[in-house]
Amino acid sequence: MATTPIEVLKFNLQEKQFPYFDYKELEILLETNDNDVNKATYKGCMMKAQEDGLNIGPLKTESNKEYWLNLAKSFKPKKTYNYITSMKRSDGQ
Repeated sequence: MATTPIEVLKFNLQEKQFPYFDYKELEILLETNDNDVNKATYKGCMMKAQEDGLNIGPLKTESNKEYWLNLAKSFKPKKTYNYITSMKRSDGQ
């Protein structure tokens, strides 16, 4: 059975362990990133990286912001450059 882009996105974003997006939000995330799973994963990780630590009196929960930022790095789209690697002579030869 072939996996769908949504299933791959859910796996990459670790939605089973750290639920954050519902199915419709995952569809939108994928559609708004040209149906590119890696780009959508990067954006999803960046969204999950919001500050979520909490301090209430003596109780404190740590933020997992750095975890999501580090995971996002592995999916960050690579910049491509279109260089002209050869040039013609100006004298036409």
